[in-house]
Amino acid sequence: MKEKTTFIRRRTTLLHRIDRLRTCRDKFIPGLTHYLNSICVPDVPRSTPELIPLYPPSAIPTEDRRSVCAANIDQIEERLRFAQASEALTQLRLQLAKRTCASRYKFRGDVSQQYFTRFRELLEQTEIKIKAARVHYNTARKALMSLCGPGDWEETYQVLKASDVVGLGERVLVAEEKAINERMEKLAGLDGKQLTWDAADAYHELEPQPLTAFVPQLARGEGTRTLSWIWYSAGDQELTNQTTEACE
Repeated sequence: MKEKTTFIRRRTTLLHRIDRLRTCRDKFIPGLTHYLNSICVPDVPRSTPELIPLYPPSAIPTEDRRSVCAANIDQIEERLRFAQASEALTQLRLQLAKRTCASRYKFRGDVSQQYFTRFRELLEQTEIKIKAARVHYNTARKALMSLCGPGDWEETYQVLKASDVVGLGERVLVAEEKAINERMEKLAGLDGKQLTWDAADAYHELEPQPLTAFVPQLARGEGTRTLSWIWYSAGDQELTNQTTEACE
């Protein structure tokens, strides 16, 4: 009952925010109502505000954007989307660093049930934040493709694949965890059956990646290895700050 009440309250708050946004939007996209009527867009019930489309300039076809939107409003969204994509990547790298630190902490001795319960809760919270950062980045990139079209910006903001969402040194930890689980399976006499869920499951289906050259600030003493492109846009200061914050 409490969860249902909280869900309804959040929906109501979201609906109020959408109403305020629509009031502001009508000033900068004055032709939107006429445009939506011309293409016969069905209304979404107010009882499900999470499904209501917002129709920013990027959601309007390029050929109609100039007649629907106020002058230069698409350029403002473009700057906001670049900032959104950059912030999403920063958050993604931070959460991946936290996941890596949590995995390293898992291997330190204590094997009590309370320990693993606390670890699982931490890992689940981190995974939720990783998924949210991926959604924010993909939303921003899709909008940028609509606003800018293909261009040099794609070198920095590439397509984010599942295989790209990997922390520094995380594949080594996955291999270590897999080896530990195999030893536990043998001791338990399970004959190859998984004793517990492990992070390696998530990586067995990853797409293969090309090997990248040695980069001192990223490789941290390692030679040629598989490294996701998301880490090449991070500066030295960000890497230092993330490592400190993630492992606190």
